[in-house]
Amino acid sequence: MRASRADAAGRCEEKGFLTRAQMQIQRRPVAADIAYFENAGFWRNRTLIELFDDARARHPERLAVVGARGERLTYAELSAKVDCVAANLWAAGIRAGDVISLQLPNWIEFAFIHLAATRIGAITNPLLPNYRSKELRYILQCASTKAVFIPATYRNVDFPALYSEFLPEISSLEHVYVVGGDDNGIIKSFDRLLEPPASLPSFSRHDGNEITLLIFTSGTESSPKGVMHSHNTAQFNMMALAERLGLGGDEVIWTPSPLGHGSGFQWGLRLGMALGGTVVLQDKWDAEAGLDLIEREGCTFVYAATPFAVMLLDAPSIEKRSLQLRIFGCGGAPIPHSIGAAMRERMNCHLIGTWGMTECFVGTASAPSDGDDKCWTTDGRPLAGIEVAVFDDTRTRRLDAGETGEFATRGPHVALGYLDDPIRTKQTFSEDGWLFTGDLATIDKDGFVRLVGRKKDVINRGGIKYSAQELEHLICLHPDVRAAAVVGVPDEKLGEKACAFVVSTRKIALAELSLFLERQGVMKFKLPEYLVSVNELPLTASGKVQKVILRDNFVEGAYHVTQSSRIDR
Repeated sequence: MRASRADAAGRCEEKGFLTRAQMQIQRRPVAADIAYFENAGFWRNRTLIELFDDARARHPERLAVVGARGERLTYAELSAKVDCVAANLWAAGIRAGDVISLQLPNWIEFAFIHLAATRIGAITNPLLPNYRSKELRYILQCASTKAVFIPATYRNVDFPALYSEFLPEISSLEHVYVVGGDDNGIIKSFDRLLEPPASLPSFSRHDGNEITLLIFTSGTESSPKGVMHSHNTAQFNMMALAERLGLGGDEVIWTPSPLGHGSGFQWGLRLGMALGGTVVLQDKWDAEAGLDLIEREGCTFVYAATPFAVMLLDAPSIEKRSLQLRIFGCGGAPIPHSIGAAMRERMNCHLIGTWGMTECFVGTASAPSDGDDKCWTTDGRPLAGIEVAVFDDTRTRRLDAGETGEFATRGPHVALGYLDDPIRTKQTFSEDGWLFTGDLATIDKDGFVRLVGRKKDVINRGGIKYSAQELEHLICLHPDVRAAAVVGVPDEKLGEKACAFVVSTRKIALAELSLFLERQGVMKFKLPEYLVSVNELPLTASGKVQKVILRDNFVEGAYHVTQSSRIDR
């Protein structure tokens, strides 16, 4: 594989694909990758707007999107909205390579704007609605955002007032459009962009290697990183996962995950438009409301964090529902065996384990035919065209099957690098194409990946370190456990001890949990020394457990804690 890329390098030296000159872009070397991925058929130079136009031509009367506020638009109707917004943005001075930021809930306007931006060649920067001035200042300045789209109000927040606090600081920002609000100084009503334009510009076709997405990481360990994806990296990933899961043009995709996060954006809105299916948006999480949508609209697929599946199954009306949901792709948390079995038995739905991150979207996934053990206890196998490996601490030696090391992946799904961040780009993306993830993993002899934790998500008990996520996976094998998080909490003698926070169908004693883990082969020093039973785990908007909250609440004495009586070090 590497030789093929090297042979192709000479033919790629003159190929330009980064159109935004004002962005100081540092990225991994890909001259050979471009030709290799194109020749192999992985990068097909088809943009999302081209696939959307194809779908409109095939079935203009098919339902394209169901809005969270009851809107229903066919492909023909959605296309008219998109063309209108694109023409008016063009008239306002938005051009190819400009960055537009969307801090909107899962509202139908998100589809208008993103598809319109893609038609122009502008770069879409999705933002979570719960970001406030600190995050927004940093991201909008870093991205040199030219236009931003906000709601008038959402979850009792006055967004125009919030933005007015710092708008003068963002020198690149020329336009602020408010959805559901009126003109107010620099802030203009989004309705302006829906007015019939004087004329429709003739937009150029865009190269698949141009940047189309700029998505910032959460910044939990440091300042957020602006991840750059091209049309090709994003489109390949969507189609590769669709092929693995057997998804087609008739899918009705339920989208409860935020469009401001990669999971909802890529695997809800963008996947639905690329396949020519129907996207069903939900803007505020409620399990019963979600079941209403799934049942009424005949939803067949969803990609969301594992806790969403748990909450669906806990909904009181689940037994009375007539549901067509076929596949639930999970990421971000272990899949308890009981949840996988319950979803199949009560909803006739396959729960599928996956792994991904903003820097590559989804890299591994199981298929429904892989069997329960692989679907529920692993994070899947690499999608077609993708390589995975685990490396030692030097990042130079690949480890054998079954050995634990840093997980890395390379292939046509890997992002172009971080915006204006050459140091962290070099630290994460190797010269020969590997994306080093910071995750610890093993790969079995069949090629299935099992994440066992983050290099930094470890319990340091008296100088002996072990993975918190490895324990979480094993705790979730208990038949009565719905969800679990293991957190290192302060200890005067040992530095840290492990506390297991468990959501379960009945109260589980610490002694019972310890015995269960010992039977799974867990060494005694790794057994949790504290157990806290909770009704739910605190989650981010994208469904990841907020361990900082759990740790802080433990220290503040907010929980009833069961403590182990064992004394072994």
